Amino acid sequence: MSGPAFAAQAPVPAESFRHEAFLYSGDEHFVAGATTFVRGALDAGQAVLVAVVEPRARLLRLALGRDADRVEFLDIADAGRNPARIIPAWQDWVDRHAGDARGFRGIGEPIWAGRTPSEIVECQHHERLLNTAFDDGPGWWLLCPYDLDALPGPVIERAYADHPGVVVGDTRRPGLAGAHSGPGSAAVVPAAMPAEPLEDPPGPVYELGFDLASLGTLRDRVAQFAEPVVGRRGAANAVLVVSELAANSIKYGGGAGILRLWRDVAALVCEVRDDGVITDPLAGRRRPSVLVGGKAGLWIANQVCDLLQIRSAPGRGTVVRARLGGAGGA
Repeated sequence: MSGPAFAAQAPVPAESFRHEAFLYSGDEHFVAGATTFVRGALDAGQAVLVAVVEPRARLLRLALGRDADRVEFLDIADAGRNPARIIPAWQDWVDRHAGDARGFRGIGEPIWAGRTPSEIVECQHHERLLNTAFDDGPGWWLLCPYDLDALPGPVIERAYADHPGVVVGDTRRPGLAGAHSGPGSAAVVPAAMPAEPLEDPPGPVYELGFDLASLGTLRDRVAQFAEPVVGRRGAANAVLVVSELAANSIKYGGGAGILRLWRDVAALVCEVRDDGVITDPLAGRRRPSVLVGGKAGLWIANQVCDLLQIRSAPGRGTVVRARLGGAGGA
């Protein structure tokens, strides 16, 4: 039940970032594999962070018994609701343990049953980005569980594509995320900006052009549109997000842009388009050194919204779509 695959190299600290998918069937299989993985780390004196959804977090705590007190748990359903916030959470973990010669490990479950199609696409982008975000840092081991019984076949197929290694049953197999020189290596082709098309709005769309002179009017229109959908506090967040995105458009996107707003179930969707191009696929996912000076707009938006989707390419410009509140596709 996946024990031997994880136990075989348990005491050996990773020399580089090791990123593997763990394909399991049912809670019993998950607990067997995760317990072996965690105990292997604890036996080697390594720190462990587990970021999985319930009931798996509770079941793992029960299986670990007293050892659960030696493991840090993160509520991924909250911390990772917006997938763009997951890499910063792991970066905080890496920064805390970068000097630990014994190594450290994590279990991270970005995709679970109940994620919307739009969220799954962004989670898959997140999985690709992990290989780039941590490839040149200290060595550590991240295991990403995928529930074979609950997730669609295409999601499982993408798990192979996005991970340098895949554990199935008691067998470790190479993934398809790029060439790697040995166990634990994640020498992959750098991730690019996502190319998957965004879903069409489900209903009427309010559209407004803007430039520097009309930013005040833009904020007023956003507040008026948003409050009936997401309330006063949600409207304030929407104004903050749109202000940051519009400022980016004015500074980097040709001096102007187009705002689109619509309602999707109980959520508000704000979309900003401009003629600029974002070339860094990790834009908005690295904690900025300062939150002023026009360098932190995407970061701030990610901290506020429930989902942020970026599509950018030469000749097509940039689209940044932010979702605030509610559930459903964006």
